[in-house]
Amino acid sequence: MGHQQLMQITAQKLQQHFANEAVHLLGLGCGDASLTAKMTRELSLASYTAVDLVESVLAMARQNMTRPDLEIHFFQSNIFEPLPVKSSYNLVFSSFAIHHGSLEEKQALFSEIRKRAEPGCPFFMIDAIRLEDQSRDQYLESVSQYFKGISVLEGDWQNFVLEHVNQFDFPESVEQFREIGEQTQWQLMDHHILEELPDYPVALMSFQAK
Repeated sequence: MGHQQLMQITAQKLQQHFANEAVHLLGLGCGDASLTAKMTRELSLASYTAVDLVESVLAMARQNMTRPDLEIHFFQSNIFEPLPVKSSYNLVFSSFAIHHGSLEEKQALFSEIRKRAEPGCPFFMIDAIRLEDQSRDQYLESVSQYFKGISVLEGDWQNFVLEHVNQFDFPESVEQFREIGEQTQWQLMDHHILEELPDYPVALMSFQAK
């Protein structure tokens, strides 16, 4: 899904932004954190706090993010419920998680993480999006054709993926995310849409806390 390409772009942006500054990272829907580990390899990462709904992937994330002198905290929780974190952060990151929430849940999440973010904190989000003027039904049809074209996805596995997309994908357009940001004190600074996947639109969006 072009995930690694967008992670590489994110890593470059992070190195430019932080240089030698200590980083306190909040990860939302962290998964196994394997790509986060690579993305932050060149940063002065002082603490990593991660939230994910699935206990088994949190165990893998703990393995992948264990480093000497790195303070780590993992919470099993739905990111669209009140976050079980109390610290403040100077970096927020989420990858392929926020599109699972409703518009109202996204707005509430953006508002809550703004309360946890230091002024000027960057928030990088890699996620599925709807193209401008694309309805959710059109998005679902496009993504369905994308997955049907992947030869290794067949039978029950393909059905599982398509059912998951139909049930849990509620992507917004970049413009909608810009509006969410304006409503919740996050400014959309930049975005990069992965052109290599026209049937499965994915973007890297860079916000900054006002």
